[in-house]
Amino acid sequence: MVYTSKIYIFILTYITMEITSLEKIGLTSGEIRVYIALMHLGTTTTGPIAKEAKVARSKLYDILDRLSKKGIVSHVIKNNVRYFSAMQPSRLLDFLDKKEEEIKNQKIEIEKIIPILQQEYELKNLQQDAEVFEGLEGLKNIREKYIESMKKGDKIYFIGVPSSAYDKLEAYYKEWNEKRIKKGIDSYTLFTDEAKKHPYVKEKSKHKNTFIRFLPKNILLYSWIEIYNDTVVIAINYKKQMSIVINNKYVAETYKQYFNMLWTIAKK
Repeated sequence: MVYTSKIYIFILTYITMEITSLEKIGLTSGEIRVYIALMHLGTTTTGPIAKEAKVARSKLYDILDRLSKKGIVSHVIKNNVRYFSAMQPSRLLDFLDKKEEEIKNQKIEIEKIIPILQQEYELKNLQQDAEVFEGLEGLKNIREKYIESMKKGDKIYFIGVPSSAYDKLEAYYKEWNEKRIKKGIDSYTLFTDEAKKHPYVKEKSKHKNTFIRFLPKNILLYSWIEIYNDTVVIAINYKKQMSIVINNKYVAETYKQYFNMLWTIAKK
């Protein structure tokens, strides 16, 4: 059955207005033109379709094949000639249902390989670098940088802090700890036994969000370790001040395990 010209103009105008919707569901511009042409022409051969849709014959068969696979165009053979026709518009919904099912299956397949891809991503994007900072200002700047990046509920771990850590820095550490406490960041410190007598260590034991213990006696240390999330800092404030910063979450996790092991044997 062939539509009258008035009906065809109405359909063409309406579908032209909705062409964006057809593109969104996965139909190309050529597929839309061929589908609309078949809606107008009814069952017909490739010649009239190519003329109506303004599509080259060389591309038409490929387009018709794609539309057939999508279930919105069918064909019959009469006297060895293929005749094509558009399926009912409701078949567009069937096409979408099929597409939705394919997406679900694709999602399942992707979910299977996500862990492998994630591992590869982490290895390639792992922040991994080391820096050396010298002098008292270097010791200060590092601590300012990482305290600013931390938030309430985060934890800082200190391993083997000797009394020499506070030489010429006691006033600064008081100010720094006030900032830490105000932000709600917890501090866990393993001091050397000799640091127990230091006035600031005694004061620090009374601070909020602050937990301290002491390593066994006769352990003489000059440097100490600080852990800020995925960053490890090895610091020394003895004769020559220096800090080595290592940004690597696996190194940080390793040192946190060292800390936990030592924390269990340390004394309050």
